[in-house]
Amino acid sequence: MIMSSINAVDIHRLSWSPAADVQVETVADQLDDDLDVIRAQVNTGAHVSCTDQLHMLHGYQDFTRSLPSPVKLMPATVGSDAVPKGFGYLHVPAKNTKGFLAVQTFYTPYLQTTVINKRDLVKASNVRVKDIESDSITKHKDAGTFTYHAKHRMNSSKDVIIHGILIDDKCYTGALIPPDLDPSDPRATPATSSVLAIESDPEFSEQCRKATILAIHGYHKAVETQLREEMTKLPTQFHSLPFH
Repeated sequence: MIMSSINAVDIHRLSWSPAADVQVETVADQLDDDLDVIRAQVNTGAHVSCTDQLHMLHGYQDFTRSLPSPVKLMPATVGSDAVPKGFGYLHVPAKNTKGFLAVQTFYTPYLQTTVINKRDLVKASNVRVKDIESDSITKHKDAGTFTYHAKHRMNSSKDVIIHGILIDDKCYTGALIPPDLDPSDPRATPATSSVLAIESDPEFSEQCRKATILAIHGYHKAVETQLREEMTKLPTQFHSLPFH
């Protein structure tokens, strides 16, 4: 049996809150509408997800003779048919515990576009397609945004939800999350390495500091809530014991 050295916990103590300078709005409430960032178009007619942005792919692998491409891309552009050179995963911002969906995506430099097949969003969530009751894309034209929502038959916590923006009435994801390269990697730049970004951008560095404090605060709150729930199971005479 493991004996705890904590004799009592005061469940009525005041909780800690971060300083006012890190009390920021949640990211979910501030959808990024920067048109210069790299996004993927969510396409209901695409049969595969594909991109020409090699540096945005996580876990990239080249196709070889022993690992040939299973598909040939046939886009609408005349003469642009191409066999993918490899595949990786685009990290698409999503409303889940990770904050993104890792969507398997084929790479070819000839397409000059990034497109995601909406079916691949469900596959990336590790939910079986047959367990999805329905899916829909809702365009909020006044706000210039859209929502993709795939509803799970039995468990709403397994719903697949992503938000994005409308460009020329077409649906584009939030800014894709690039791989975080080691600063020693020859391909590393402030756009693909958080270490280099922090070193070169004081504003980004300060945002990271605030985000870290908020994450610590969130963890403390979660632990405190769990502790309070556990304490309610103890006899009330133990609730007012002092700290030791």
